[in-house]
Amino acid sequence: MQETAFVPGPRPVNGKITGLPGWYFLLVGLLVASNDLTQQFADRYSWVAVLPLVLVAVHVVLWFTMLSRRRRYLRAVWRSKQALGLVALLFAARLLLQLGLTALTDRVAPLHSYTHLILGLTMLVLTTAGAWFDQWLVLRVVNKQQHPGF
Repeated sequence: MQETAFVPGPRPVNGKITGLPGWYFLLVGLLVASNDLTQQFADRYSWVAVLPLVLVAVHVVLWFTMLSRRRRYLRAVWRSKQALGLVALLFAARLLLQLGLTALTDRVAPLHSYTHLILGLTMLVLTTAGAWFDQWLVLRVVNKQQHPGF
């Protein structure tokens, strides 16, 4: 039996790389926001404490099942300059938002009880939109290089 080396091709057979579905980015945003949402609601709802663990488990299951064919593309996107910039931007946004909310809640007492909810929802929106835009930008460039007349 002759062994042949597997050389991964740069693109799928049909030629166009499709992106991840939109719900996946919402799931990523939920994972990022889950810590703040847990801190906000854990005292009232004990089951919320396991939310981050459940979301990590869902991501692991998706990684080994549905996303297994796209792993190579995901790694390429995650290692791109845009993805690293997105992580730095999200970190800076989180830090600035937390500092701003801390200063604001010292003056406005009722906001203090909603700090983690505001942080969590803001990070959910920023992460979801940023990750989707990053994928859109990468796929636009990659698919345009493949089909110059696009």
